[in-house]
Parts: sequence; structure tokens; C-alpha cells
Amino acid sequence: MKKFTYVLLFFCMAIFISFMLLNKETSRKIEVNHRTHTNIFEYEIPLYLKLYDFFNRHFNYKHLVKQINTDQVNLEDIIINTTKWVNQNIQKVPEGVAIVDHYPLTIVQRRLGAQYQFSEILSVFLTYLNIDSYFKNDTHHQLTLFKVNNYWSVLDPYYGIYFTNEKGIFASIEDLKTTKWDILNLDSQKINSLYISNIFSNQFQNYADVEEYYSQLFFEIQPSKQIDDMNIFDRGGKAYIQKPLNRLKYEIYKFFKKFSF
Repeated sequence: MKKFTYVLLFFCMAIFISFMLLNKETSRKIEVNHRTHTNIFEYEIPLYLKLYDFFNRHFNYKHLVKQINTDQVNLEDIIINTTKWVNQNIQKVPEGVAIVDHYPLTIVQRRLGAQYQFSEILSVFLTYLNIDSYFKNDTHHQLTLFKVNNYWSVLDPYYGIYFTNEKGIFASIEDLKTTKWDILNLDSQKINSLYISNIFSNQFQNYADVEEYYSQLFFEIQPSKQIDDMNIFDRGGKAYIQKPLNRLKYEIYKFFKKFSF
């Protein structure tokens, strides 16, 4: 009887402590017009609600990628189809409309995204399809990097294009840096000077300008081996910290990195 009393007391104390912790106030930030005249809005929210929102986003991502690829089986088709969904369902932020930088799911909810946000949400979707992915966010035009068949390749969901090598498969980073490559739209049609305006509006005069533009972007991408050797949480973007287990690993990694010398 005495042992039962101690167990019951311990159980009640655990519930009380958990209740106190979960009701602890924490903060949430929303950035508006990120990278220009950033306004940061911060407000308090109880921890239990923050955890609820986190798991809600997690299950939304799982549901979305499954729904997007209901009829897809082939891995390459899944990658292209997911990119097409982002390109066709997220609209470019019109001039004068605020860019909201909150959680990646916000991009889907608003159906609006700045250029970098197209690559951000695509990288999240790909990781939920168990495809290694992140977006390179330290250039003037962000691209989505992803790993397929043990090598890294590149997508541009903002313009709705991908890149193939001379064999007709996804071009590796090394292909893009050193050999000839083709640009394809998301219907797998090769792009040439006749179709440039359909994809890029008036940004480029001819196909050579497009090639030069992307060649410079590819030059700035790290080699595949360097990406593989890098900790996933140091690659960039938020794709690797949306799943609960990964988020726990990230917090542990961040804690020890803070005190490492």
C-alpha cells in the first residue's frame, strides 16, 4: 500500500510538472518582407500550442506529398511531378504584396511565394518523400538541390525547369559544372530560344543568356562530395528540421555546437 502511494504521488507530480512546462510561455516570430525592409512581429504562445502547431505542420506535409503523388511510382516522375505542383500552385508574390517568412507551410496556405520560397517548400516536400534535399540560399537566385541515385542534381521550381545531361537523365552538379546540359520544362520538353519567353518572360533575350545565367549559379554550388561531408543541418533552409525526430536531433546538434571549440 505504501509503495502504491509513492507511485501515485510520483505520477501526480509528473503530471503537475508537465502541465507547468507545457503552459510555459514561449515566443514566435513572423518576418515580413524578408531580405528587403524586414519587419519582425513577435508574440507569446504557450509551449503546448507551439508543439501542437509543429505536429500539425508535420502531418500536413505528409498528407500533401502523398496527395500530390497519388498516381506516381517512378522516382524521377515523383520529383518532376512534385516540382510541377509547386510551380503551378504557388503564385509569384505580386509587386506591393508582403512577403511573409514564417513556416514553410505558410507558403502553401497563402499560395504565394517569393523566389526563394519556391525552392524552400519544394525542398521540404522532397525530404518528406525521403529524398535528400535542401535549397541553396546564399545566391541571388535560389535553387533546390536534391540527391537521386547517389548523386546531387538541381531543380528550379520558380521557373519550372530542371536539367539533364547528355544521357537524358538528371544532370549531376559535376555535369552542370563541366559538361553540356539541357534545360527541360516540367512536361520534359527541351527549352530553346523559341520558348524562352513562355518560361522566363522578358528576363532573357536568347538561350545563350539563359545558359550563361545558370552556368554562373552552378559555378557557385559546392561539389557533391563537399555536400555529402557536410552536416545536414548546415546545408541551408528548413527542410531537414520539419520532421519530429530530425527536429530533436537538430536541437541536440545546435546545443553541442554552441559549446564546441
